[in-house]
Amino acid sequence: MERLKEELVQKDEELIQKGEELVKEREALTDDTANSYMAGFEDVVAQASGIYHGMDFSQLGLGKTMMDEQLVDE
Repeated sequence: MERLKEELVQKDEELIQKGEELVKEREALTDDTANSYMAGFEDVVAQASGIYHGMDFSQLGLGKTMMDEQLVDE
């Protein structure tokens, strides 16, 4: 019985460690996705700035969306 308890404690510790590793991996993947999205957005704004030299793109951002033909915060 003691041996089984020790095995259960060991398995529990292993599961906790794996859970922590999964949380770290999920955070890393989320950061990678956000960084990729941000880089793509910046590229599009840079291209548009090159095509439309006189246009002000400073109000554009990741937290903006179009609603009723207006640029508003999400």
